[in-house]
Amino acid sequence: MDQPATLAWKYAVSLIRVEDLPMVAAHLLAAGHDSPSLRDLAGRSRHEHPADIRELFGHTMEELGIQIPDDETAERCLLHHMATQLSAGVLLPKEVAARIWQGIETVTDPERTFVEAVGLEYQLDFMSPEDTRAWENALRRAAKSLSAAAFPHAR
Repeated sequence: MDQPATLAWKYAVSLIRVEDLPMVAAHLLAAGHDSPSLRDLAGRSRHEHPADIRELFGHTMEELGIQIPDDETAERCLLHHMATQLSAGVLLPKEVAARIWQGIETVTDPERTFVEAVGLEYQLDFMSPEDTRAWENALRRAAKSLSAAAFPHAR
């Protein structure tokens, strides 16, 4: 189970859907985290009004001492996460390309290099096998560099 800070940025970039937050809360409780809002959220149904669930998740994070990051910080967390997952062999380059968009916020040179290496996903369909391998290798190098860089938000 991810730590609360990781869940906060994953929620901010829509890797966690609102309707899944009650189950996420239940997992946090099982992992030993506790707060009144967390217990309340864990007892909710995934079919409750999304605005109520979002508000309760915000209260839960506050009670756990976690700030849900702004969009820029959450996007930067996503970049670092994708780079780490690619470097570890958990994700394939095409999976990373499907999740990273060219307008994503970057601040550091390794972040910019990673986004530039991703390129435009639609171009992958028109690349020769040699060009695809070269792209994958360049993306893996950029991912390795980024995964070694400082993470922008508490994990």
